[in-house]
Amino acid sequence: MAARINHMAMNSPQWHMTAKFYEAVFGLRQSGKSNRPLNGVSVGDGYVGLNINPLRDGYVGGLDHFGMVVDSIEDARERMEKKFAGAAIVKRPSTRPFAQYSAHDPDGNVFDLAEPKSKLNEIYADQQAGGWSQERYLNKFAIRTMNAELCAEFYQEVFGLQLQNSGADKPGWHLTDGRVTLSILPWSIPIFENISIKRPGPDHIGFRVENLDTFKAHLEACAGAVSYLAPIRLGGSKEADARRDFLARSATGKMQICDPNAVWIDITDE
Repeated sequence: MAARINHMAMNSPQWHMTAKFYEAVFGLRQSGKSNRPLNGVSVGDGYVGLNINPLRDGYVGGLDHFGMVVDSIEDARERMEKKFAGAAIVKRPSTRPFAQYSAHDPDGNVFDLAEPKSKLNEIYADQQAGGWSQERYLNKFAIRTMNAELCAEFYQEVFGLQLQNSGADKPGWHLTDGRVTLSILPWSIPIFENISIKRPGPDHIGFRVENLDTFKAHLEACAGAVSYLAPIRLGGSKEADARRDFLARSATGKMQICDPNAVWIDITDE
């Protein structure tokens, strides 16, 4: 079964301003047909959508989940039930037109599933119809989880994601759909030495940019023009330095930043 990562999602108390950050800094676009002022903002790169949802009561801010398009939901269900008893799929409410089903892997990490023929939210429909091409695009969704090797096996066997490398230069298992990488990183309390414990789950996202120096100059110009578009600084105190170094050890790119919503971003030009 060939699967394609088609969206990523996060929760933010300032969802519209967060969307503007990704539009200004990375050139992501809103669909001209999409208007969901009470339900979040969808932006995209022509291939992957980024859903920025309001932070609602009882939920956690920051990265939340990712979604895939598969040829057949039933085939995916059969593969899951055959070997991975700890995983499950449920149908989504009718108010979620951009994903037919939600599921979780053996460690409980949540993702959405849809079939190509399904009705998708407008930004995803635009991309499915052919999308557009841009030099800066989403290229990674990283999860930190207890049974990383088992989860990597799950995404390979159920969804056909291909293993790029496993722990040679960076920790974890890095799987690809041909364009976007799903990084499965190990989680345990001892790895958080000198910093507070970060719960298992979504860890960071990644972007590919055309040229790192060009991007750095553009990022500086955005922050200088509108301070609300400035990324949160990484480092600056003993624990902040430790967090920055922790992210750098886990990331596969050349540069790391933090969006105004406190989401880690890994950036490369390769």
